[in-house]
Amino acid sequence: VLVKQQATSGARQEYVGGDDETMRTDRFTLDGGYLVKIHMAFNAPTTDVGGYHPKYFGELFEGLREAYGAPSKNYTEPVFDVYGAKYDAHRAEWMGKQDVITIIEQPGRNGRTEIVVETLAERDRAAKAPKTVNPLQ
Repeated sequence: VLVKQQATSGARQEYVGGDDETMRTDRFTLDGGYLVKIHMAFNAPTTDVGGYHPKYFGELFEGLREAYGAPSKNYTEPVFDVYGAKYDAHRAEWMGKQDVITIIEQPGRNGRTEIVVETLAERDRAAKAPKTVNPLQ
């Protein structure tokens, strides 16, 4: 009951869930009682973990491509892990009239794939938000 009251109160809310078997964590963002963003993170360890069935970038990308067609953008960019190893990280985006789906690969030892589904208004809001200052710079 409290969750329903908070969600309909108009306040900005975040809820966390997930699925242990597929090693997925979900974060749902509601604003004004409306779902504006879903962030799914699929952990993809480089070693087998007994009893778990992680999802990897390739199969997640293919599922999105089958459902939504060719992405609006599809590219790779170099990233480095904490040990300085370089990886080519894949990125793709499906732009709709009201929303956008983004898939982001974070390769490496503690790799993961993130899928973000958000309204265009939520994406614009995040882009205009002030960036956190890194005190080490």
